[in-house]
Amino acid sequence: MASDVLMPAFRQASKVRGAFGWFSAGWIKTLAPGLAVYLERDDVQAIEFTIAPALFPAERQAVETAILTPAEVASRIETEILKATHPDAGALANHAVECLTWMLATNRMDLSIAIPLPGANYHPKMWLFSDGHESIAVRGSANATGRAQEYAVEHMDVDCSWIRSSAERVRSAEAMIVDWAAGRDPVLERTVPLPFALRERLLKLAPAQPPRPSDYNHAISDFSRASLRNTKRLKSTFAIPGHLQWRTGPYKHQGEAVRAWEAAERHGILAMATGAGKTISSLICAYRASQEHDGPFLIVVSAPTTALTLQWNSECTKFGLAPLNPNPGTPAGKSMLGNALHRLKSGGAGAVECFVVTNNAFNTPSFRKLLEHAQRTINDLAVMLIADEVHTLGTPSFLDDTPDFLDLRLGLSATPVRQYDEDGTEELLTYFGDTIYEFGLDKAIGFCLTPYDYYFNVVHLNDDELAKFRDLSEKISRRIGAAGRFDVRDEILRTWLIRRREITENAEEKLRLLRELLKAYQLPRHLLIYTTSKNPLQMDAAAEVLDSRHIAYARVTQNESRNKAKLTQILQSFTAGDIEVLLAKKVLDEGIDIPQAKEAILLASSTVEREWIQRRGRILRQAPGKSHATIRDMIALPPPSTVKYEDSVLNIISRELDRVRSFGRHARNAHEVLMAIREVHSAYFD
Repeated sequence: MASDVLMPAFRQASKVRGAFGWFSAGWIKTLAPGLAVYLERDDVQAIEFTIAPALFPAERQAVETAILTPAEVASRIETEILKATHPDAGALANHAVECLTWMLATNRMDLSIAIPLPGANYHPKMWLFSDGHESIAVRGSANATGRAQEYAVEHMDVDCSWIRSSAERVRSAEAMIVDWAAGRDPVLERTVPLPFALRERLLKLAPAQPPRPSDYNHAISDFSRASLRNTKRLKSTFAIPGHLQWRTGPYKHQGEAVRAWEAAERHGILAMATGAGKTISSLICAYRASQEHDGPFLIVVSAPTTALTLQWNSECTKFGLAPLNPNPGTPAGKSMLGNALHRLKSGGAGAVECFVVTNNAFNTPSFRKLLEHAQRTINDLAVMLIADEVHTLGTPSFLDDTPDFLDLRLGLSATPVRQYDEDGTEELLTYFGDTIYEFGLDKAIGFCLTPYDYYFNVVHLNDDELAKFRDLSEKISRRIGAAGRFDVRDEILRTWLIRRREITENAEEKLRLLRELLKAYQLPRHLLIYTTSKNPLQMDAAAEVLDSRHIAYARVTQNESRNKAKLTQILQSFTAGDIEVLLAKKVLDEGIDIPQAKEAILLASSTVEREWIQRRGRILRQAPGKSHATIRDMIALPPPSTVKYEDSVLNIISRELDRVRSFGRHARNAHEVLMAIREVHSAYFD
């Protein structure tokens, strides 16, 4: 296996991934002739392995050394295992453990730690090699250990993508590798990068010796049984985690929220600031409701984005749930839904299932019909709807066909009111119930959110932008004057307002200011930059600025958010500091948890207050070593004039200053912000 398959694959591949239940440095010694070739090539990616938490003593010491002192490791080991800066097979074999340390310290290898649910096992044994065109999957009973590669009697299958009979198995292997790396498996609580695992003390010592072949066979059997996703799933152990203190103490507000929902006959909306524990409170509500119900129980979580569904998956598993993310428009999704409902029907009282879906999936007719059919046909079934960022459901696709057959309803949002949409807000409140509990930003800062500093800069429209701005303003004023009022249904008027807003959001002076900020301040790492959603050219221009400064960044748009694996990888790289900047539009607005973010630059903001609050919430999450956050805001205005601007222009200026006041009100430097606002105000209104 080593000489005929694995070493040649290392020599040819440009990307190597793997998943293993047991992991040691012994495989490095055995596969050194192939690994050395891989490491000295400059057209390859870092080796990516997802492994179980138990590490042997030498490997545990190796990974700790690599993560805690990477620069020291790289320089010290370089001379021992490298010759003329190129890896040498003999040197690698003789210093296998130190080679492991060196690969981790120099980012030649990325390890992720798969954390199984209590009572579950994570024991895959899989290699995946790719040259960018073709792939090889190697899987069976052999782990990534020296004993498995050299001494043990093992069974391994080799599948090649260019062989028709093997191609589907290769695709299956690739899907499993991606799922394990993202923590998507019924037996996994989550998957975390190695630095996180060390910091959270998730790693544990394995036995002094690697397992015997008989242990492999038992592990394979255990894992095979646990991995039958659609037909045999781990029985739900739905429970409130024992460490949560939600009735008393610092987080007693979560208990207050739960009691408020129950007192409102299990209807209503929790308006809680980012970080206050909306998700935890809602799952406690669900658990208590399931305990008081005498039949099967189904939880349906609807969230606006794919990224949020990933976060819900993680939180649900902490409560012992095994969440499903069915796509009702695919055969696999329909099969997943059908199997889950069959389990509810046959499981009776105590059976619990959990669906976590996007709003788009929740609003599809097929999904609604399936839920309604289940409600009618499964005896004593109770279905609870948890709507995350509930304001995003105030759209015709939901409001024109509300699922009135669902009896238990809970909405979550930091900003449940839909600005400029009183009708939509009223319909949401009619369906979910009133806001029954509030925990605002004033209570959250310093408790569950980080204090912050806020700075804003005013830039002025250039001559060309100002001419277009004035032309649209005159048209808007004339049309409002002719109608005698502002008509929100006037499509022409709406179009002109959007075009005028686009001018201020895309003002060229903002990019000049961005260059100055990146020169003047030590902003990266962990910086968020928000660009306008009305014109993709601003994001491209901001990317050019980052490129010119040689700053590592990643874009986060709808394209990235649709790809769960890619988005997870981006966020993990940002957390680790490999990516210094996230360049985003609206994708990072709604509830994505990126606590490491320390600074934000707002190149553009809309007039929607909810967007301001959500963006501020992204930057205020608490994280180790994060004493405070910094927000730098840019507003583009027409230059001050001796001729007073018409009312529609003054309204724009006033709304921009309202946003600045909203941000500055709770900042540490609130007085400084207030003085700056007065200066701007006097330039336009005095």
